[in-house]
Amino acid sequence: MEIGGVFFSLHLKTVYFYFMKKVLTFCTMTVAILVSGQETTFDDLKLILAREATVDKEEENVVHYSVDQLPVYLIVDEDANRMRLMSPVVETKDLSEEDLNKLMESNFDRALDAKYAISEGILWSVYAHPLRELYKDQIIDAFNQVRNLVYNYGTSYASTTMLFGGEGG
Repeated sequence: MEIGGVFFSLHLKTVYFYFMKKVLTFCTMTVAILVSGQETTFDDLKLILAREATVDKEEENVVHYSVDQLPVYLIVDEDANRMRLMSPVVETKDLSEEDLNKLMESNFDRALDAKYAISEGILWSVYAHPLRELYKDQIIDAFNQVRNLVYNYGTSYASTTMLFGGEGG
C-alpha cells in the first residue's frame, strides 16, 4: 500500500511541475509581449531603413531609397496603420503568360513575406504590413526580401533562401 501511495505522490508532483512549467512559460511570454509592445512609427521606419539604403527623396508619406542603384519606396499611412515597401521589377508589357505563371507559383512558395504584384503597368516587389506591429528585424528582413525578389526575377523568383515548407533554395 505504501508503494502505491509513493507512486501516486510522485505522479501528482510530476503533473504539478508540468502544469507550473506551462503557466510560467505563458506568463513569461505574456510579459515579453507586453514589455516589447512597441508601436513602430513612420519616423522609426525611416531611421532603420536609412541604415540600409540611401535616402534619395522624402515626401509627406513616401520615402525614395536606393541601394545598389535599385529604387525602393516606403509608403506609410499612419492613420490606417499600414506600411508598404516596394521596388519596380519590369514593365508588364514585357511579361509573357509563362512569366505570369512563374510569378504566381513564386508567390505561393518562394516569395515568403514580400510578393510580386502588378500595378499601373509595372511588376513590383512588395511587402505590406501593419505599421505599429513591426519590429526592427522584420523591417530589415522585409527590405532584403523586396530587394531579393527584384534581383531573383527571371531566375529563382525567391525572396529568401528558404522555401515554404522548410526546404532550402
